[in-house]
Amino acid sequence: MPADAAKWQPYLFPLHAATGSEALWRAVLPLLRAAFAPCARVTLFLGHFGMREARLVFTDPPVENLMDWYRERGAINPFTPYIRAHRRLSHYVFADVVGTEAEFRKTDFYRLFAKPEGWDKGMSGVFWERDEVKAMFSVYRGPGHVEFVAADVERLRYLRPHIETAIDRVRELHAERVQRKVLEEFSRHIPIGLMLLDWDLQPLFANTESVRECAVWQHGPEVARGLVSRDHLELPRAIREACEQLRAAILQANAKEKPVFPHALERVAHPTLAGRLASVSAINSSPGLLAKPGFLVVMEDRGAGEGGVAGGAARVPAEKQRLLWMLSPSEREIALLICEGCSNAEISTRLKKSLLTTKKQVTSIFAKLGVKSRARLMTLLR
Repeated sequence: MPADAAKWQPYLFPLHAATGSEALWRAVLPLLRAAFAPCARVTLFLGHFGMREARLVFTDPPVENLMDWYRERGAINPFTPYIRAHRRLSHYVFADVVGTEAEFRKTDFYRLFAKPEGWDKGMSGVFWERDEVKAMFSVYRGPGHVEFVAADVERLRYLRPHIETAIDRVRELHAERVQRKVLEEFSRHIPIGLMLLDWDLQPLFANTESVRECAVWQHGPEVARGLVSRDHLELPRAIREACEQLRAAILQANAKEKPVFPHALERVAHPTLAGRLASVSAINSSPGLLAKPGFLVVMEDRGAGEGGVAGGAARVPAEKQRLLWMLSPSEREIALLICEGCSNAEISTRLKKSLLTTKKQVTSIFAKLGVKSRARLMTLLR
């Protein structure tokens, strides 16, 4: 451990607590400034891919038009070719790349960037994923500052695994967030209701169909037409009770053993609306998982038949359902009413929509299904 580590070790705590790129930068900046004082500038580059430019750039002091600064700088940066020629190097001192101070001052890079920014020496730490750079940081000192020496390199080597651990954690969390967003977007287009509830039965995710189904369970189909919004999301009592039963079973089970439920799924039927069903299951209930258990709710309208709509709309053969899945729930209702032979005016009356809204949705249906007429739509869905 470096002899002066006590001065900057407290800055390691926020570094290891960072869960996003901005938080990572806010933690890295004071740590590097404390460990390598004095510093004229600090930079952090993240998100390299295929040895190309970084996608995230942080620098202090800040500069105007950051990405333009980064691109223009990169065009004459003498360090990029050096890194390419020395794959997997952990660090380098600028003097090893640009030569003596007199030689560096003759370069365009010094004239256009280093001199205006007030530095003439520096050191970088580089992080790799196989043969590609995944991140790097640089610390810079001005003309009146001492050159980087062996003690500075020792600090860099000590800090490097701490910073790399934080970078890897943030990258992994970013990847998980992207995957979650993709799955959520996929789930939004599934023609059944899907809800993920936390331990306190608050929604972590709810697709449009689940919001619609909750409104139907609470208020009936007619009133529910105007309540397809998360603002109106209210968990039906029967579904809440099923979740509470599963939660009680988890609390009663041995904490070191997986809870044993009477059924893999708690199935709930609406007390008055035939075919309205919900299945509730516990997730994250196994021992050894630090996340609190949650609950997955799947809601279906089996009373509407094979893709049909409750209330008299035409039924559609199962092989045609994939076409309906391309439409929003509201558009599916309209498409099936068109199959009954309803005009736009009749659809507007039945669904309590304005004629203009109905026309816009019919146009959207035609575009999504690649048809140009009502007759062609009816042929597809019959």
